[in-house]
Amino acid sequence: MVTTTGVHHITLIVRNISKSRDFYRDVCGMEVMHDEEDVCGLTDGMFSLWLANSQLVIGKDETFDPEKLGLNHWAFKIDTREDLDEIEGTLRKMGIEMEDNGITDDGYGGTAIFTKDPDGMKVEFHLQE
Repeated sequence: MVTTTGVHHITLIVRNISKSRDFYRDVCGMEVMHDEEDVCGLTDGMFSLWLANSQLVIGKDETFDPEKLGLNHWAFKIDTREDLDEIEGTLRKMGIEMEDNGITDDGYGGTAIFTKDPDGMKVEFHLQE
């Protein structure tokens, strides 16, 4: 049996590196560790997220569909309800829409905020209670 010690990184193909970098840095609190024209790496100290331009031509009306094969959403782990409240306030101040208008029951024993990044990919801030 193979044993792993956690997720090292995820790479997302995005429409606009700078808009996505700004979202994950300014909204999600990640630190930029690598920044080039066609690739950007961010980290929260434990995990890294890489953003890359598609090598294919993406139509201007093409959007992310969480019901197609592949990524549905991904979540940031949040440690306290106070942190979740702060994130909700920050998203409101930035004018970023949230599902259910903010903090909600995730349906699996936790509390969460669901929003979307600039490409429409669902991002969750998850507090396991």
